[in-house]
Amino acid sequence: MSSAPITTAQNTNPSNSLTLSEALGRCKTVRQKIYTYLLDPEVEDNKHGQVDGWISLLIIFNLFALVLERIPAVFQAHETLFHVFDVFSVIVFTIEYLTRLYLAPEDQEFKRKRAARLAYVFSPFAVIDFLAVAPFYFQAFLPIDLRVLRFLRLLRMLKLFRVLIPAYHEFMELNAKRTFRQKIYSLVFPSEFGGAIHEMFESLIAWWVVISVVAVVIESVDSIYYVFSTQFIIIDSIAVGLFSIEYFMKLYSCVEDPVYKKWFSGRVKHSLRFASIIDFLAIVPFFLELFLHHLFDLRFLRVFRLNHQAK
Repeated sequence: MSSAPITTAQNTNPSNSLTLSEALGRCKTVRQKIYTYLLDPEVEDNKHGQVDGWISLLIIFNLFALVLERIPAVFQAHETLFHVFDVFSVIVFTIEYLTRLYLAPEDQEFKRKRAARLAYVFSPFAVIDFLAVAPFYFQAFLPIDLRVLRFLRLLRMLKLFRVLIPAYHEFMELNAKRTFRQKIYSLVFPSEFGGAIHEMFESLIAWWVVISVVAVVIESVDSIYYVFSTQFIIIDSIAVGLFSIEYFMKLYSCVEDPVYKKWFSGRVKHSLRFASIIDFLAIVPFFLELFLHHLFDLRFLRVFRLNHQAK
């Protein structure tokens, strides 16, 4: 099956983009300097990417904390630790919200509006940022049921859209007029068309490799597995589902690489690579045990995927 040739990516950086030192040199106020250093997406080497990355990681940790809180044996033994982590998260998210509010007059989206900060407050991302911390403060003044509070705290997950939506738009711009298979290739393989969303996908896979390997090790302890058997099954199912999707996406799109361009022999050649074999062995035990009932377990091979992705 033929496909359209891979075109050359357009330069996504504006022609007048500045380095951090150049941009800071043009700043006239402290507020401009803070915005340039932390949040300006047009500055090549500032801390914008790191800020989004660390905030996203904290959001993901919050999700895991919410899941673990629903396990009485874990929550009751570490209730103070969960509370400290929640307070820390709220402090970080509050600082982020207030910082963005303070810097709103420097943001291209709001600086031309009559009331820049008010426009920011009612913008979709700002509403999400506010809802991410509001339940914590509300519970100090209003009697909120614990189940309702946990549900409201799930709104923190919406903060990921602040990172995902710009990355999605960048990805679509880079891959305009390219085929579906080429877009899949850009998502799962390193290329000039992947952008930030490829890095996010790689990070997601890497984190789930770590989680699944740790789960495999911990569940080997009978006393722990007896208490958390259902949770281990859920973690393994999610991991296998994610790794299976990644494996077949790579197998489907690998023919975009000239090394594997033939639709059948190219895919066979790709599947016989060491990394592909490890990927396959990392997921196949889950399906085999449906018939062989733990005759063997190769899930520990997932640890080799970390070494492959780190290269």
